[in-house]
This record gives sequence, structure tokens and C-alpha cells, in this order.
Amino acid sequence: MTQWLATLEATAFATWLRESSTIWAYPAVLTLHTVGLGLLVGANWILDLRLLGLFARIPLAELSKSFRIMWIGFWVNAISGAMLFAADATTKGSTMLFMGKLGFVALGVVIIMLIKRRVFGRDVLTPATSATARALAATSIVVWIVAIAAGRFMAYL
Repeated sequence: MTQWLATLEATAFATWLRESSTIWAYPAVLTLHTVGLGLLVGANWILDLRLLGLFARIPLAELSKSFRIMWIGFWVNAISGAMLFAADATTKGSTMLFMGKLGFVALGVVIIMLIKRRVFGRDVLTPATSATARALAATSIVVWIVAIAAGRFMAYL
């Protein structure tokens, strides 16, 4: 595993991303990662908070459109995250913090899918809230806070 991480980190792309002085390298990818995070978690939290009783004036059926934004944000983050990982694979790749972050991201995505199934089911025009949906929404908020915090803490490894 260590050899694979070292090989990944030694690629021309990873070296350019890590060592280039242009803003189109690491700073641009990091900015994309932040934008993806905003799309994914921002859209998710609007739905979560609506399920928890806030923003009651927003029709729940309208929020079914937020899943598309969440998936766009997820893929922006997956691609930019893979690029950032390549740049520092040996430093970040084998840490428990990184593995924990990935675990919480995966859990967050699973919760998004469960909320979609539980609230919108097959008919997005007649969504239904329940105690389970509210519990999933509250859990989702906590999971994304932990995933974001883990990502930020990785900068200080």
C-alpha cells in the first residue's frame, strides 16, 4: 500500500499539482473542492432543516430537485478530492483521520439516499415526513459536520 501511495504521489500530475506556483494548480482544485462541498452539503442541509420543521413555507415537493444539486456537488468533490489526495498520498492516505473522513462521507451519502427513499419514495409530488425522516435529517447534519471537520483537520497533519 505504501509503495502504491508513493507511486501515485510521484506522478507528473501530482507533482505539478503540489509544486506548481500557478493558482490553476492546488488552489484551483482546493477551491473546486470547497464549491462541491457547498453544493452537496448546502443542498442537503436545506432539505434536512426543512424535514426538521424549519422553512415550512418551502413546499417539500420542490426540494426533490435538490438531489440533482447534491449529486453534482458529490462528483465535483469526488474528482477534486482524488486530485488533492494524489498530491499528498503518502502523508494523508494512510491516516485514520482520512479513513474516518471517507467513512463519514460514505455514511452521509447513504443517509441522503435513505432520505430520498423515505420522504419521496416513488412519487416526488406527494412527499411524506415521518419520525424516521426527521431522525435521518438530524443524523445527516451531524455526519456532515464530522466529515467537514475531519477534512479541515487533515490540513494540519
